[in-house]
Amino acid sequence: MDLKLFKLDIDELIHEFTQCESSAFAEFKRVWLSRRFSYIFESAPSTNQGLFMQSLYAHSISYMVSADSFFNRLGGLFCLYYLFETQLFKPPYKIYLSLEELKQLKNLVIEAKAGGVNVVGALVKGMLERNMFLFGFVGVDEGSPAERVNEVTGYLLTPGLSTSSTWTWAQSLTLIFSKKDRPSMQPLRSLPSKRLAKWLMWKA
Repeated sequence: MDLKLFKLDIDELIHEFTQCESSAFAEFKRVWLSRRFSYIFESAPSTNQGLFMQSLYAHSISYMVSADSFFNRLGGLFCLYYLFETQLFKPPYKIYLSLEELKQLKNLVIEAKAGGVNVVGALVKGMLERNMFLFGFVGVDEGSPAERVNEVTGYLLTPGLSTSSTWTWAQSLTLIFSKKDRPSMQPLRSLPSKRLAKWLMWKA
């Protein structure tokens, strides 16, 4: 599946936002709407739609966790949110996020809060409370979107886990492990989303 043009669209979207040097969510929304970016889904493939969505998410996450400017990382987060919200798939495909990316998202929230950009914490808290994420091991710098999809699918095929829908997995099981814990992995029962939001945003 060739997604170069889709990724280029995301590159140009985030670049235009960063040129504004604004941390306002409304400014990103303006850029999104001016580009009619939601039409990106009109060209979505009729097959491998999960891979398509995870590829778009992964490209946005690569900005969000990068060492680039704060505005670049902010643009990655905002883009991630809007991709989820405007997708045409029902039920919507959740956003795969590795533990390391989860930690970097927490760091972004802390940095934004220190700079008075409170919209970031509110946005991420809302995303967690709405169960928009799937948590796993494979980061964007460790494997391809296909590997991230395969990881989720693999857990769904484990005896005792429901196989009714790949993208409802996180509703019943949340995996939050560091690499050092992998040899003795024990699944954590799904944390209530409000507790998870509190752990991510405000746990010392």
